[in-house]
Amino acid sequence: MPVFDLRRMAAGPRADDAFLGDRLAVSHHPEWEFWRSTLAGDRSGRFASRACHLVVIVLAGSLTLRDETHETRLEAGDSALIAAGTSFDWQGSGAAQWIVNGYRDAATRNGAVPGISRVDPDAPQTASPPPAERLLVGAPPECTKLELAGAGDGCWSAGLWTATPYERVPVRYGYYEMMHLHAGAVTVFDETGAATTFGAGDVFLVPEGVSAGWRSTTDVRKLWSIFTPART
Repeated sequence: MPVFDLRRMAAGPRADDAFLGDRLAVSHHPEWEFWRSTLAGDRSGRFASRACHLVVIVLAGSLTLRDETHETRLEAGDSALIAAGTSFDWQGSGAAQWIVNGYRDAATRNGAVPGISRVDPDAPQTASPPPAERLLVGAPPECTKLELAGAGDGCWSAGLWTATPYERVPVRYGYYEMMHLHAGAVTVFDETGAATTFGAGDVFLVPEGVSAGWRSTTDVRKLWSIFTPART
């Protein structure tokens, strides 16, 4: 089924900057992009996010990010949000590898300021509605959610989500959702029965237009990054 395993899929053409690395061809929207950087040794540089909001997920080694106010060190499994308009120095060590998801904002959100924020998987969340009962196979799950960042144009947001075990029938996604599993495992499947299972540490993308179901037998915790294309 057309769900993209971002840490294992083949990479596309190389980007112009080592921080981004290789482009991952998973989106046909130029404002919503993915890259994967893989270093053979220590390397450093400087990067500017410009109008892009960035989600950075470290897969291996370590990545240090330094902006004008502080330093953020990320190890394998860690992630960070980099706001639009942020310039920073970076250093990758220990055969580092990371994924960058970027959304180019068409507007400026009120109160938004440049900066780098480490994602705390244990940050307090609030109760969130479960999937509609008509889509569920069995009892509804208990869910929580915390939005961490969002675009001024309203088309992109990122945050944390948890759920107890549940199963949901395939539904058509009207948006793109990247997920980084912090804990648990989930099987994503389509109407034909084709299925892929992801576990803690995996990073995958369900693209717009795909019909996908969800089956988890353990509690799931994830970081999400969602892009809903503007309708014209």
